Amino acid sequence: MTDSHCHLDRCADPEAAIDPGLAAMVTVGTDVERSRLAIAAARTHPNVYAAVGVHPNDASRAADAATRAAIAELAGDPLVVAIGETGFDRYWDDESPEAQQFAFDWQLDLARSLGKPLVLHVRDKQGREEASLAAAAAIADGGYGNGVLHCFSGHPLLLAAGLAAGWYVSFAGNLTYKSASDIRAAAALVPAERLLVETDSPYLSPMPLRGKPNSPTNVRLTAAALADVLGADPDELERQLDANAERCFGFAAARAAFGRGVGPATPTADPRRTQA
Repeated sequence: MTDSHCHLDRCADPEAAIDPGLAAMVTVGTDVERSRLAIAAARTHPNVYAAVGVHPNDASRAADAATRAAIAELAGDPLVVAIGETGFDRYWDDESPEAQQFAFDWQLDLARSLGKPLVLHVRDKQGREEASLAAAAAIADGGYGNGVLHCFSGHPLLLAAGLAAGWYVSFAGNLTYKSASDIRAAAALVPAERLLVETDSPYLSPMPLRGKPNSPTNVRLTAAALADVLGADPDELERQLDANAERCFGFAAARAAFGRGVGPATPTADPRRTQA
């Protein structure tokens, strides 16, 4: 089982949060220092990989050339398998839409230059859709066929944009919530080869652990809920999810490149990686 998105550095005990029984975990940096921590965890633990970037709620940091240069340098590490999370957040009012768009465009260009997937964060205020519409437009305008809709919310236009671009769709613990009928309906529309699961640890614990700190081991609960939504055999779905994560992130190539002490890992054979 693969946890395609977690924040080990934000867990109360990052070392204890690492589950050696998982095939892989992608721990996501949200600024320069946390991106360094993500890489350090990947270098220490053989089933941990890193994503580096600037979170949309810190998007104005991307205006700083030194920050962009530091993230770009970190992104070349062979154990960095994705760029982001970037995206559009209208739930909080910390950053302007313009700053978030600039940060998205820069990280999209960085991901494209390295052939690595772009991890997209989208969050709207209750009953609103500005972030989702901005994200859908950005995916379409960006023309990049290698990305992940992280912690997917169920918005139909965003789903359509992501699938049309060839992106993966990742479901988190909120898939298991009683109120999440839109998310479950969206999950049923995603082709099997585009599905991922995640924890977003230490946030969004799945049922029956909602309200408690989350950890990567709980990705199994979300996967079980997804199997129930799809009417799929849990073991078969696990194999599919692991294969999807390997195709998306290129774990084997990343670990091999790290072992050779060389630069960025060679992208895997996923045809979406070659799209403009």
